[in-house]
Amino acid sequence: MDFALTLKKTLTLLALVDPLLAVPLFISATTNLDLAGKKKFSGHLGLTVGFALLVGGLFGLHFLSLMGVSLAAMQVGGGAIVFVVALAMVIAKEESIKYTPAESAKAAASPSIVPLAIPLLAGPAALSYVMATSKINHMGDLLHIIAPPVLVGTATWLCFRLASRGGDWLSETTLSVIERLSGFLLAAIAVEMMAAGIKALFLGSAGN
Repeated sequence: MDFALTLKKTLTLLALVDPLLAVPLFISATTNLDLAGKKKFSGHLGLTVGFALLVGGLFGLHFLSLMGVSLAAMQVGGGAIVFVVALAMVIAKEESIKYTPAESAKAAASPSIVPLAIPLLAGPAALSYVMATSKINHMGDLLHIIAPPVLVGTATWLCFRLASRGGDWLSETTLSVIERLSGFLLAAIAVEMMAAGIKALFLGSAGN
């Protein structure tokens, strides 16, 4: 069982989901809720994000296989999406990349799983990443397929649970540093994903 891979996937998924970015939307959406209601909604968000990522990891490759899409193609495509998100994080444009104005307005209007949990948190970048990195070769692989979504869902719940008490628990400077460091990490992982996919595609072509 590769604990290093599990840690890597957990940190990558956490950066892609990025619940900190959605804290202002959460606060706006839950303005009219009492503390108990906010805590309950934060639990629903964490559970939904974790479940969506887990389903993507366990069944995503099977779905792609039915659609005739290879793992290598998914690695290249998913890596490209992750790289765009990473670049946006580095230049502080992630919100404009991940959220459309209409989605932001809808998410902030009222407490709703859609679109805040899906697709704003568990969106295309996070789902494509879990699909592209969830090939099962032996039973030990289940650790890095199941654990990261569960941990990220839990982290999402904790993030919004803290936010339910007020939005001033994390300074803008700290958030900015976290976003940029996460962006650098994601950029490197995205290049690694695309390189593995391109290599597999070329080797596959050469073998035919």
